[in-house]
Amino acid sequence: MTDGDLSGGVVIAIAPQTLRWAVDQMVETLGPEALKKLKVSAGEHLAALLAATFLLTPPAGIDTQGGPDLWFDLSREPSDGMKRAAILPDGAASAAFEIKSMPGPFREWDNGIDRDRARGIDAKGRSLETPVQAANDVLREASPVLRRARDQLQRKTNAETSRNIFLVIHLFDHFVAESMRPILGPLLDPLPDIEDVDTVWVLWPLEHLTVWSTEQRAWTDLLFNIGVDPEAESAPDDDDLDVLQDAEDYYLARVGHTGGSPYLFRISADGDTVEDE
Repeated sequence: MTDGDLSGGVVIAIAPQTLRWAVDQMVETLGPEALKKLKVSAGEHLAALLAATFLLTPPAGIDTQGGPDLWFDLSREPSDGMKRAAILPDGAASAAFEIKSMPGPFREWDNGIDRDRARGIDAKGRSLETPVQAANDVLREASPVLRRARDQLQRKTNAETSRNIFLVIHLFDHFVAESMRPILGPLLDPLPDIEDVDTVWVLWPLEHLTVWSTEQRAWTDLLFNIGVDPEAESAPDDDDLDVLQDAEDYYLARVGHTGGSPYLFRISADGDTVEDE
């Protein structure tokens, strides 16, 4: 495969309206108070939302006492005639996820702005530098994070449960050059062997989701942001929010979260400004 060639990759696409459906399912299954335990600053709520979207079922449990971050009961087929995509190993009756967020300077910088705003200090003109990186370099940096997640899954689950890692990457912690491409999977190097882990999901900025299958030794792109019907009730509002941001905004409203999110922002190319929500 030549550098930049996207041929040969596998893509699984789902209707973007499914994200809001997944939010409703999560709220109805777990309730707002339980969901508030997912750390917004680390993107744990986004991992739960996207996993629920593509597994077509809400998590049956989230970590409150040292268990896996997310646990899914896959023993029942999805309702309403929906068919679950072949992302996890065939026959998996349950799945556990450990969620990790790539470290970086942005969220502390963002928190500093929030603290200053609360004290009445104007943050206008404050800047942050972040290098443009290759996706594979970011994956190599993530190796210790993935190994730590693997070790936690091995302690928290048994071999009968599908073990999976969800890695969240923020745009301003790791600005990934390939994120401007429509798909990423064919551009990513194989992950080194991560024993006893079935898949590694990676949320790239802004709206790229890829999953590595240990069994298939291949990357798959999971698309949730194509074919938006502007007339649909669950389409993004006219406030320039992307599909995932719209679903996150809906999620935060449904669970009653009022602290904002570092993943809700707008980029203005003509004015060279970034607006935080």
